[in-house]
This record gives sequence, C-alpha cells and structure tokens, in this order.
Amino acid sequence: MNKWYEIKDKAEKAEVWIYEEIGEDFWTGGGVTAKNFQKELSAIKAGQIDLHINSPGGAVFDGITIYNLLRQHPANVTTYIDGIAASIASVIALAGDKIVMAENALYMIHNPSGMVMGTASDMRTFADTLDKVGGSMVTAYTGKTGKDADTIKALLDAETWFTADEAKEMGFVDEISEEMDMAACAKFAPVMVKAGFKHIPDTIVGRKEMPAAKDAEKALRDVGFSHKQAKIIMAEGFAGFIAELKGYQRDVDPPPAPRDVVPTPAPKKDRVSDLLTRAEMVAPTKQTTGGQI
Repeated sequence: MNKWYEIKDKAEKAEVWIYEEIGEDFWTGGGVTAKNFQKELSAIKAGQIDLHINSPGGAVFDGITIYNLLRQHPANVTTYIDGIAASIASVIALAGDKIVMAENALYMIHNPSGMVMGTASDMRTFADTLDKVGGSMVTAYTGKTGKDADTIKALLDAETWFTADEAKEMGFVDEISEEMDMAACAKFAPVMVKAGFKHIPDTIVGRKEMPAAKDAEKALRDVGFSHKQAKIIMAEGFAGFIAELKGYQRDVDPPPAPRDVVPTPAPKKDRVSDLLTRAEMVAPTKQTTGGQI
C-alpha cells in the first residue's frame, strides 16, 4: 500500500486519503492512478466517504477521471482539504457534496499544461486537447462557485492561490476547520518547483530552520565525520576542519618537513570535497525556492 494513499472501507463510513501526486510518477512508481483508484472505490459499500486531500496535483486525465468516479459513486462525499489542493487536485476536491478546508490549508487553480513531441499537426491536436481539458475544469469550478466562466478563466490564467478564507468567499469550499499540521506539505515543494508553479507561497518553500547544535553535530557524525572532526566544524567551521585534515596546527604556520624525510602527502582533494558535500547535505545553507507552471 502506498504510504501516502489509502482507502479504509468501514461499515458505515469509508475514509480516502490522497496525500500524494495524481497519476503515476515515472521515476518512483508512486502517485494515485485513476485505474487503481477505480478498483478500490468500486468496492466501497458505505454510504459516507470522507475524502482527505493533500496533493500538488499531477496528471490531468487521471485527476478528471478520479473526480468523475467520486461524483458517480452513490455515497455521500465530504472533502477535507488538509494541506494543499493544487492544480488537478483542486478539481478532485470539488467532488465532495460538502468541502471543508483547514484554516491554514491552500487551494490553487491554474491552466492545464503539458508537452508533446511530434509534428506540427500533433502539437495543434495537443493544444486543442488542453483547451478541452481546461473547459472541463472551468465547468467544475463554475458549477461549484456559481461564478461566470470569464471570472474563472482569469483566475486560471493568473495561477491563483487561495487561503481558506479566500476559497470560502469565492465559493470553492463550504466550511473552514481548525488548523492542521502542514509538515507533510513540504515534501511537495520540489515537485511544484519542477512543475513550474509561478507563485508558490512562502509557507511551503520558506526558509529552513537551522538545526540545534547537538543535532547538527550528530548529523555530521552520521555521514562519516569523526567525533573530533565534528567538534572542530561546529567550533571553527570548515576552515578549521580543512586545517585539521591537512595536518596543520591551527593558528600556527606548518613546520617545514625534515630533510631526507618524505613529507606526508596532504589528503586528496576529492576526499575533502566528498566530506564537504556530505556536510552540505545534512546541514544545507538557508535558501528560498520558487518556480512556475
């Protein structure tokens, strides 16, 4: 069972958790596909489905199919937006008869996008397909909100992110619940950057907090530094560590090598580079990330 996707079918109520990208990830095999979703959803006999969503979106056709499957199911569906409902996941969320959004959750809509390889005719056909998909999305959004198509299209063109209050005011959601732990949203930041989202909120890709000293030291030891080296790095930075590697006495010029004795060669440069790289992996510098779709 996928760690981030699960359906629990109970006697009176089924719980569906989509904490994952939509569609199959080519590299990892993860994601929620319409085919697998249909198999599990069709087995649900309960009269109530609680649909929990925390997803950056993904494959449009899988998403629209999942939306239609939920709409066609005889059970009453309540959607809970626990973290992010972005891109095609924002359409899936609208399959609920009632939509509840956590106070600190985010809802985002934008135009469908994609790429195709082939002739000019192939590309024109694909562009027409994107227009049709976009039209289906507009229908879902207008049907829920009551807004006119031009208003929705303008929001799609702008890649619009909504807070819970804004989403409720626009009519995308019906209720706002208490805040949820947003830690699980952080794993989607690289996905959204790679997808090219333009306006990813700082609450998702904000600055990383620096680890506590003891945690940073432990992390350095976990990737291969000795206890002594980790202490030096924490106290003096990498300059002190490099001096230690080269056999220098810190703050003292290195003594000349004795005559007729072959000096001990300095460690290879690639060893230093390797250790520094591993240190950067466990204690990365602060940075912000942005992207667009």
